Amino acid sequence: MDVEVYAQRMGSNGRHETVKVTEATLPYVATDASRKPRALPPR
Repeated sequence: MDVEVYAQRMGSNGRHETVKVTEATLPYVATDASRKPRALPPR
């Protein structure tokens, strides 16, 4: 999963700016009822 985080700030010209402040690639892990990693079913 790719995540991007944006923030709004007041720019030097007095207008609001939206700027990207960070980004990340997060792995997704499927878990079982015991919250332990499990294999994904075949497609």
